[in-house]
Amino acid sequence: MKRRSFLRNSTAAIAGISLLNTGFISRRASISREIGIQLYTLAKPLSDDFPGVIKKLAEFGYKNLEFAGPYYFSPEEEIKTNPLITLMGLSGYGYHGHTPKEIRKMLDDLGLKSKSAHISDASLKHNIDEAINAAKIIGQEYILSPMFIGQSADDYKAAAELYNKFGEKCKEAGIRYGYHTHSQEFAIYDGATAFDILVKNTDPGLVCFELDLFWATVAGVDPVKVIQQYPGRVKLLHIKEMTKKMDKIYNTNEPFDNMAIAMEIMGNQTIIGEGIIDFKTIINQVDNAGIEYMVIESDFPPEPIKFAEESIKNLKKIISKV
Repeated sequence: MKRRSFLRNSTAAIAGISLLNTGFISRRASISREIGIQLYTLAKPLSDDFPGVIKKLAEFGYKNLEFAGPYYFSPEEEIKTNPLITLMGLSGYGYHGHTPKEIRKMLDDLGLKSKSAHISDASLKHNIDEAINAAKIIGQEYILSPMFIGQSADDYKAAAELYNKFGEKCKEAGIRYGYHTHSQEFAIYDGATAFDILVKNTDPGLVCFELDLFWATVAGVDPVKVIQQYPGRVKLLHIKEMTKKMDKIYNTNEPFDNMAIAMEIMGNQTIIGEGIIDFKTIINQVDNAGIEYMVIESDFPPEPIKFAEESIKNLKKIISKV
């Protein structure tokens, strides 16, 4: 009886381990299947040929496109002063001349989805109802504020209050609201980082975060520690690579006050998997931390199409080894 009991229990244990491993592999496979790309990365090619470029992205294996504005519902002033439009001479931006319904059809035809969109605070203040309407038509789950630059703890507390309001409005419509980080959120005000202030002053049920791994590294921050410190708050990762270790840490507004510094920092980006960021260790946090999507991005890559093609290949290899 003891022998039969041992064998029965052992068989059950082995079966349990097998199921556990199957689930684990399944989650990793799911992550790999849903790799996204921030369309800001390919702003100029998309402006020249939006349908052709998203077709290429589908062929490369992307399943998720993260949009970046401004959009048709953005204030006119934002469109006129947008640096991408003015510096790169874009003829298209946001949805590149297409309606949300047309975008949805293009995505459906290619087997693509858009899980998230970057929409500026100015655009959300101007017309959050239309921003939400467009997101719902396209099928987006997240609306994300792309950046805020404050000067004090009070500035970030005020931003948190605004983000709670955005989050409440989005939640009513069945959409999640979040904030995308750079490096300035790790400046210290009154003994706490701006990121700490944003996290602690926003409702977890209303506001989440998209952690940019490159900019966190620029700020001298360990992304793993950030994720572990606030479990459940980081829902998306921007997978962005750093060519080499920087000589200086930038955790203040300096890069965004000085274009020369900003361009030097952004010039230290490269194809995913060809730099120094330990994506494997970071991605290992995905399951326990509740992270839902990984989105590849680069600021002004010299060869955007090549960057997109090589980066997803390399990221899938990294994921397979986690």
